[in-house]
Amino acid sequence: MNNYCSSCGMALAGEEGKDFRGNFCIYCSDENGKLYPKELVQKGIAEWLRSISPESGSADFMKRAEYYMKAMPSWAD
Repeated sequence: MNNYCSSCGMALAGEEGKDFRGNFCIYCSDENGKLYPKELVQKGIAEWLRSISPESGSADFMKRAEYYMKAMPSWAD
């Protein structure tokens, strides 16, 4: 198992089924460990980016999330 979610990069810690499901975190996968659709994960990452960049105002966080995801093993082209 990796130490980080291969979809979003979140650190995987804790007991199986609590913070992670295989190679994915609880935010990127369903209860069976199946990766959510790209659009759903992208929206979650965009919201996370917005929350850590409140001064960015009109930034396109969906576009930023798209670029971020290209660096993740699950979404690399």
